[in-house]
Amino acid sequence: MNFLKSFFFLVAFSTFICIQAEAQSKLRPTHVGIYHSGLVGQVAIGTDLNQKYFGDFRFQATDLLETNFGVEGAIHRNLFQDDWFNFHVGFMAGYYFDGGIRLGLPVGFSIMPFENHRRLAILLEASPNVFLESEFINLRANVGIRYTFRN
Repeated sequence: MNFLKSFFFLVAFSTFICIQAEAQSKLRPTHVGIYHSGLVGQVAIGTDLNQKYFGDFRFQATDLLETNFGVEGAIHRNLFQDDWFNFHVGFMAGYYFDGGIRLGLPVGFSIMPFENHRRLAILLEASPNVFLESEFINLRANVGIRYTFRN
């Protein structure tokens, strides 16, 4: 029964994100990313990083067989934006098979270090996380690369 509740939560959250993305023309998939956090990596697709609000959907990508597969959705707000630097905070919800629901508050920087190529960004992000089913709390740090497909 616990699995059904977790699955329902994941479907409801994903549906909400999709409806919001479809309802607002500014929220189109425009960036991809690869993030690394300790032993676990993530692959992401998301909306325009330079908008006031942006989101991404992350899939766990690891080569460890014992690690549970997980998916996450996150909504972020840029608090500070510059030509080469964005500072954002957000809310993340995810589901990890055999690990349950994870909620987090990511705080991060997107740095665009190359003046001639502002589409490439380096992500530095920290996120306090809570696993609801086990009541386990941790701090996850992500380092990654994002590429934006915009004109």
